[in-house]
Amino acid sequence: MEVHHHPHVGEKRIKEYLLEGLMIFVAVSMGFIAENIRERITNHEKELILVESIIQNLKTDTATLNVCIQKNLQKNYYQDTLLSLATSDLSNNGNKYKFYYYFVKGTYLSLFIPSDAAMTQIKTDGGLSLISKKGVIDSVLNYDKQNKTIERHNSVYTDESEYLWKMSYKLMEVRILKDTNYVNFFHGRTMTKRIPPEIINNKEDLRIFFGSLTRVLLLTEVNRGYMIQHKKDAANLIQFLRNTYHLE
Repeated sequence: MEVHHHPHVGEKRIKEYLLEGLMIFVAVSMGFIAENIRERITNHEKELILVESIIQNLKTDTATLNVCIQKNLQKNYYQDTLLSLATSDLSNNGNKYKFYYYFVKGTYLSLFIPSDAAMTQIKTDGGLSLISKKGVIDSVLNYDKQNKTIERHNSVYTDESEYLWKMSYKLMEVRILKDTNYVNFFHGRTMTKRIPPEIINNKEDLRIFFGSLTRVLLLTEVNRGYMIQHKKDAANLIQFLRNTYHLE
């Protein structure tokens, strides 16, 4: 009697299904891995672009700080010389000329304004999530914190400088500072040789003026100290970023 063996169709189908399922799983997994790698490469490129932007901002800050520090030193000299006239006879033409001269030369403001486009991107446009290297975020945010410290000091510095100007209205004919017969703005804000008008000899107003001038001088020195340190911080941060990301 012949015995017919039927093929195990069900068993074969289960193996095929398992194989197909495995292949699908592998394909999906490989796709996920590939996408993850692609995203990591893209994020790494974005991170490098962001870091290079930060370095460029720091270079701009360094150049600005160099200029501000130098002008700050000049201002310190002019106002210190103006302060030395506090006990002088201001009715004397020579002293009167010096008073106007050093006031004109020393009452400008040279304030450091940071180049913070990259810093803003880090804080507001998801830049923090791109930074992967240890210590970079803390270093960059600490630098930005010092920017804010200088900006707050600039506000105090500006207010006191404005007050000094207001006090000068009581002593000087400020209108002549716009008169080219007295002031030549095309040659570094210098006085011509023409003798300026009288200085009002009011002891109380003079006392307040020279008191305010003293505070401006002190604020100028503090401002310069901040900028000198900030310039060092910028240089150190540039070097740290270059070393961390192996940049030229």
